[in-house]
Amino acid sequence: TNDKPPAEALVERVEMRLLTHNTLTNNAAEAKGNGFPLKITAKSIRVDENTGTDGEKQVMFVNGVLPSLDWNALVEAATALGVPTLPAMLSVEMAADEEFCKALYHVLMNLHLMEGMLTCPVTGREFPVQDGIANMIIEEEEAAAVRL
Repeated sequence: TNDKPPAEALVERVEMRLLTHNTLTNNAAEAKGNGFPLKITAKSIRVDENTGTDGEKQVMFVNGVLPSLDWNALVEAATALGVPTLPAMLSVEMAADEEFCKALYHVLMNLHLMEGMLTCPVTGREFPVQDGIANMIIEEEEAAAVRL
């Protein structure tokens, strides 16, 4: 008998987190490099409990990602998912506060957009989210020229 689990059981399913949303942009040429942040229209969300990651690691994680976050986009996205409690401005004191970092970890990692739409602020193009996965595929002729 084969005691190995099927390959799909080995792959952890990752749904649309707010951390992920904070990196997504419409790369179509017609967006002219301004396809961020994508507006969220949520039909269904999922909120997970903080499990498996201790508080110290959560704080370290948040302090590591804070410099790369677009705070305004995160506040807007959290509000769209029903969490209007993030402050409009992030202060150095908040970033140094352990309890704030733990709460922010929860917002970044445990709120999932399961069903809905992401809309480009420039073109109005809609990218559907189904089963927690955003379909960001654009046709090759739509893509902005990329220099490597």
